[in-house]
Amino acid sequence: MKAYQDFLEHYFNLSERTNRSTYWAVAVINLLFLVGFALVFKLLFTLLTMVEWFFILDILVAFITITWLVLTTFFLLAIFIPSITISVRRYRDTGLSLSFFVIEPAVFLAICWCVSEYVVDGYASIWAVVITGLLLLADVLIKLLPSAD
Repeated sequence: MKAYQDFLEHYFNLSERTNRSTYWAVAVINLLFLVGFALVFKLLFTLLTMVEWFFILDILVAFITITWLVLTTFFLLAIFIPSITISVRRYRDTGLSLSFFVIEPAVFLAICWCVSEYVVDGYASIWAVVITGLLLLADVLIKLLPSAD
């Protein structure tokens, strides 16, 4: 929990370094939060489809679902900048030049590419999936590097 507290306290701190254990502890906690948000949303959406015949309950579940989506959006916005700064600190801790950090926005753009192709065509092209996978693999491998002393 200390790692997550430091993650939130060092919101704009780009000058320090972040070791592997701290980075991955924060990544796992954020992943658990996101899985929790997704499971609750799935439950609410399922409830919404089940109670559509009962008007008052339908409105209540729809309101709760929208409120949950707003809370999830606020959480994502709240961790956006700290996630970038902890990644910059992790890249710096590995001893690599920050020019390698160009992988982070490339991963984001590749994921957006895959999602947009899936939404438009109903499937993502193999090139979008391969490029996204390679960029994600490179990012994870860099973050798994030991700290440079």
